[in-house]
Amino acid sequence: EQEIKNFGLNVFNNIEEESKSIFNKDWWYGNIMEWSMKNEDFKTQMFRFVDVLPYLNSGTEVVKHLKEYFAQSNGELPPVFNFGVGVSSLAPGLLAGAVRKNVTQMAKMFITGETPQEALPQLNKARSNNIGFTVDLLGESTLSEQEAQEYHRRYSELLTYVSQESQKWSSNELLDFDDEGEIPRVNVSVKITSLYSQIKDEAWSENIEVLKERLRPLFRLAQENFCFLNIDMEQYSHKNLTLEVFKQLICEEEFKHYRHWGIVIQAYLRDSLSDIQQLCEFAKQRQTSFTIRLVKGAYWDYEFIHSQQKGWPIPVYTNKKESDANFENCCQVLLENFPFIKVALGSHNVRSISFATVLAEKLNIPKKGIEIQMLYGMADPIKKSLIKQGYRLREYATVGELIPGMAYLVRRLLENTSNESFLKSKFADNVASDVLLESPKKELITSSPEHPQKPQSFHNEPPLDFTIAKNRDFMKKALAKVQSQFGKKYPLVINGRNLKTQKTLSSLNPSHPQQVIGEVFLAQEKEADAALVAAQKAYKSWSKTSAETRAKYLDDLADEVLRKRFDLCAWIVSEVGKTWAEADGDICETIDFCRYYARDMRELAKPHKVGHALGETSHYVYTPRGVSLVIAPWNFPLAILTGMVAASIVTGNTVIMKPAEQSSVVASLLMDMLVEVGVPPGVVNFLPGYGEEVGEYLVNHKDISIINFTGSREVGLHIVNKASLIARGQRHVKKCIIEMGGKNAIIVDSDADLDEAIAGVLYSAFAFSGQKCSACSRVLVLSENYDRFIDRLLEATRSINFKYAEEASSYAGPVIDQEAQNKILSLIEEGKKESTLLFQGQVPDEGFFIPPTIFVDVKPDHKLAQEEIFGPVLTVIKCKNIDEAIDIANDTDFGLTGGL
Repeated sequence: EQEIKNFGLNVFNNIEEESKSIFNKDWWYGNIMEWSMKNEDFKTQMFRFVDVLPYLNSGTEVVKHLKEYFAQSNGELPPVFNFGVGVSSLAPGLLAGAVRKNVTQMAKMFITGETPQEALPQLNKARSNNIGFTVDLLGESTLSEQEAQEYHRRYSELLTYVSQESQKWSSNELLDFDDEGEIPRVNVSVKITSLYSQIKDEAWSENIEVLKERLRPLFRLAQENFCFLNIDMEQYSHKNLTLEVFKQLICEEEFKHYRHWGIVIQAYLRDSLSDIQQLCEFAKQRQTSFTIRLVKGAYWDYEFIHSQQKGWPIPVYTNKKESDANFENCCQVLLENFPFIKVALGSHNVRSISFATVLAEKLNIPKKGIEIQMLYGMADPIKKSLIKQGYRLREYATVGELIPGMAYLVRRLLENTSNESFLKSKFADNVASDVLLESPKKELITSSPEHPQKPQSFHNEPPLDFTIAKNRDFMKKALAKVQSQFGKKYPLVINGRNLKTQKTLSSLNPSHPQQVIGEVFLAQEKEADAALVAAQKAYKSWSKTSAETRAKYLDDLADEVLRKRFDLCAWIVSEVGKTWAEADGDICETIDFCRYYARDMRELAKPHKVGHALGETSHYVYTPRGVSLVIAPWNFPLAILTGMVAASIVTGNTVIMKPAEQSSVVASLLMDMLVEVGVPPGVVNFLPGYGEEVGEYLVNHKDISIINFTGSREVGLHIVNKASLIARGQRHVKKCIIEMGGKNAIIVDSDADLDEAIAGVLYSAFAFSGQKCSACSRVLVLSENYDRFIDRLLEATRSINFKYAEEASSYAGPVIDQEAQNKILSLIEEGKKESTLLFQGQVPDEGFFIPPTIFVDVKPDHKLAQEEIFGPVLTVIKCKNIDEAIDIANDTDFGLTGGL
């Protein structure tokens, strides 16, 4: 520890000789950065503004956003920034130009140039100061295969151009040699998500093969030109995929004897030490060394929030000292496995660097055996100090254009001005050097991977994480198991007894219509009457059953659904054509309905004392109504059906369950589970049949008290109309709980992040082939963003895969049946006559498929923009401003969901 402190103090002493600032104060952005470190509110608004600036097309928009973001700053701004706030004497165009120029200058602090040619002078300058480089192309995940191909071209150009230029460089003993001899002068970092736009967690094997195919030409180019090629690490969901692609590629015959490959490990991940141990064993088996760049990690906020949204374990340490301590643990394992593994230490933390260098010396690793890496534009005095001591130092140097560059810039700024940043502690907060150099393991408090939860509060069921191999395997086995059970016959269930009738209905697989999922017996009026008798009889005792008992049945049902999760997913994929993740979403929502209604009923069952009149005690209580008719849709075959049934029975009502004809097999499975958990006979009665026959009969029946319906507007309004009529002998007014269709709009504002907007619109419009009442049917784009939005939306849509639902790589599958297919194709043909068809994709020949379809130049009052289509058809409408967009969004007969 004392040696580590001594090394660190020496670095700090050298820094103080250079400068007390990590930024050059002569620069505008130096002021901004130092101000950001000291002013949290300003920092937040500044970064929001910087992030959105590339999307603002006019001076007026720039001025508007400056006022919106900084109007509340109460004058607490750095002097260099005050010209942008309030009423400026500059015209908006001139002001916007000045702001753009200054922010672009700030970006250049971290970005070497927009092209390799622009970056080269910066790389040359760095080499002249004994600083090497690894070049990274800005931008990460791509939206389309066109963008992926462009990234591949740019990586190839980068490798070729910089390699050729490097031939002119004179040899540098410090930079160009390690303990084994000469090393490449050119070092390039590649992100795998930039090379393939259709990475899908479920499609593990397909992802690996495509990524290897796209990386091989780059690997060959690097090897032929004696370059170092590093695979960067991105978000946690791609971590195992990245590692597997890297390991498989560098073991291929043409690459396995080359040692200048690298991979990144992020020490803020809880499983990074385990990954490093496995990589060390792998390196020994491979017998040719490679490099691991050890970093802390740059996606902390994303990882924490994403895991919280999904209800998954937190993959990162939530205590900064844990990350620092793990960095040292990882570093020790790497150094102990030298020379099988070469280490690149990516950190600005002097304590972390001191630990590594002192340990390396104790392990007799020569200085040339390790290298230190830091960000271009950051901590120059620390770099100089380490170079002075004879360490090879490499900058992570970015190349790219303004828009992706701004996202990168904001991430760097957030990292380096965060409250727990080493640089902030040293240079803004003036924390004592001794404190900064203490071991992170001292008084270390460990954190939990579980998110803190309030007791008794409701939590959504976490979706399956298909990056986990066992989940993919379970799903494949479930699909095979379910397919072996196709063709069975499914009876009615009335009063706990299975009944067969004269008529049956074949449920078909919409991906492969020749496959009969099952034969369902159909009810008619006779069976409906029997179900009513059973439900009324059961109601007498069920309505008096305690709320706690009824709620317990729902919790047990949720447990049963969870136990059969993969099988139920496979049935949903097969019967209604949902993709894996969409089917699992159905399961999660099913469980949520059960848990939520059980929890709520326990509260609703408690009488509430009301009124204050002396001598009078009044209690407010909820009581059951009678027999509940549930008429469910096919598009959420388990979730919505279960939700309506669960709500009915937990409140003490009994149920006649009439599922959609197209999803009656999944409904039968729900009935089986209700029986398995012990719901008494007659409380739920399973009555599959045609809507116009048994459904109509029950809607009109005097003994139905509640009608739960989710489906089309036409049928929903018909039910409301019929339910309003009082039949002879009816002693109550029927209660209708109806959810109908939508014509949902997403508005894309002038400052929208198109990476987010297009991915969101694409999934909302085309996932499950648009067969949700909440699917995006119209996208209303402000004119400033329209052309860029259309260009990228077109290529993104061209890249997605409409395949058979059971295929792991399928983005979306078929529509539900032949009738739906014919209706949607007819609407598309009508649309072609009056609007412009921008795009229509390719789909399989077999099955009820509709190609993803986009129309532009659509009038807001046209059928395409007014009628619910319930298929993968998207209408794009250009709007001159936000007020017009809101007016168009609201100007339909539907009002369900929308987005901005």
